Amino acid sequence: MGSFMFAEINQALERIREDGWINTSEWPVGAEISPSEVDLTDSEGRLFRELPADEMDAEKLQTLARMAGLELEIECYPVIDSTNRLLMQRVKVEARIDRLIVCDYQFSGRGRRGRQWISPYARNLAFSYARDSEKALNELGGLSCVVGLAVVDVLVELGVAEAGLKWPNDVWLEGSKLAGILVELVNRGSSTAVIVGVGINVALEPEERSLVDQPIVDLRSSGITMDRNNLLMTFLPKLMAYLDHFEKYGFEPFMPAFDAAHLLHQRDVVAYTATLPEPRLTRGRAVGIGRSGQLWIETAAGLEEVIGGEVSLRPANGKE
Repeated sequence: MGSFMFAEINQALERIREDGWINTSEWPVGAEISPSEVDLTDSEGRLFRELPADEMDAEKLQTLARMAGLELEIECYPVIDSTNRLLMQRVKVEARIDRLIVCDYQFSGRGRRGRQWISPYARNLAFSYARDSEKALNELGGLSCVVGLAVVDVLVELGVAEAGLKWPNDVWLEGSKLAGILVELVNRGSSTAVIVGVGINVALEPEERSLVDQPIVDLRSSGITMDRNNLLMTFLPKLMAYLDHFEKYGFEPFMPAFDAAHLLHQRDVVAYTATLPEPRLTRGRAVGIGRSGQLWIETAAGLEEVIGGEVSLRPANGKE
């Protein structure tokens, strides 16, 4: 879907937000997103919301950011194809990239290994944050683990004590996935742009859970009822502080905390690595994280490392 069509859809959604409704005929012709996909009701020639949506508010986000002492550009969209993809475009042409992009609905959000991220309208937290790093590409290993640790530490502070990490960058709770992380890097010559994409399930309906090929859980089921604007600004300061610390000191200071939060630490696991012509299977006990974010597995043949990327980690007994 082109940027022009997104602009038309977002204009329509902003009018509904301000006026309460629009004529059905005013919905963009040819839009790949139907009104029902963004929770609109079509009745008697009008599009409207039967129930209020927990929508992101750019003005409120800017106010909360200033109150938290955060200096960054914030872009807020009702609908977008992918927050990471838009940031990718920004960092290639703009000098300053300390920027946050957040949305209510991602048309084609992506997770690791190219998986689509289910993003129902205003019921997930989907955002991407970009910043420059002076580190070389080979010094940025472990970055996704740091992001995951920031998310888990905030969840624990919010009372979700059982939240933990599944290497390399998923957040799980009670045997189900709660959040996913996608870190992408762009070489800018004198620096490297780090793009951190985070998706957190906030309040999913049962039919939305059924669309996912793995067990998932949301924050609402854990008693977290904070609105999405405040929720985002609860996570962001911790994330930015951890990224600052990583920039200064690398991944090593985070290694003990990651092992402590890793739900599969000291458990028997199977790692599936996408290699040709056949995938590589590594079986053994997950014994710790390495300085570059790799996972060390004690196998029958000795200690082996598994590097993040096209890899899937599972407990050997199939139970998370």
